[in-house]
Amino acid sequence: MKEKINKLLDPNISKKEEHEIFEEILKRKHDDDLKQKWQETLSTEYGIHKNSNTTNRKRSSKYIKIFLAAAACIAVILTLQRSNAGSNSSSELAQRYLNDQEILHPGASKGLAEENLNRTLAIQAFNSQKYQKSIEYFESLVETSEEDKYYNALAFLLNKEYQEAIQKFEETNKDSFRQEVNWYQSLAYLLNNQEENAAELLQQINKTDWNYAKSQKLLKTIHRKGSGL
Repeated sequence: MKEKINKLLDPNISKKEEHEIFEEILKRKHDDDLKQKWQETLSTEYGIHKNSNTTNRKRSSKYIKIFLAAAACIAVILTLQRSNAGSNSSSELAQRYLNDQEILHPGASKGLAEENLNRTLAIQAFNSQKYQKSIEYFESLVETSEEDKYYNALAFLLNKEYQEAIQKFEETNKDSFRQEVNWYQSLAYLLNNQEENAAELLQQINKTDWNYAKSQKLLKTIHRKGSGL
């Protein structure tokens, strides 16, 4: 070990050698800590000491085996729990993707007509994350553009009113917002526990479309759940 530490002091050491030496030192430290922890556990809980005589060791051997078997089972359980914790459900993944995406309306110029004013207020409320107010202003419009319908649907989605969001996305002409609607309506379906409908939409997202990679991850999560894995 002294030789390895001296090697670390060599200014010409490569990054690979440095990494390997640090890794070995940390592993040895971890092993020593683990041995110490086991010795303390065997000593305090089972009365097994390092200097125990042969008779005591034989008498205690069956308890050690039981202890080791139990420890192995616990290790397996903890590994499975960590594995399950690391794999998100499709709805959790959808929520994470929605949270990670900054969604803002590009804005519009103010007009003198009351309808234009309400549209402006709807946009301002949307960009201020006051989604309930935004919905009210969008819903008050007498004539709505495809953009109005799309952002009204987004306001419902971000306000956690998923069924209403789905309905509004359905009313939006997909020729204008095909990629966006496919993506956000898929998330709305997942957050509304409608995985089959979500999968159908996600499959319509092409390789060249926006968020294709994320759509494939969501599909894998849905299929994994369906197969019981």
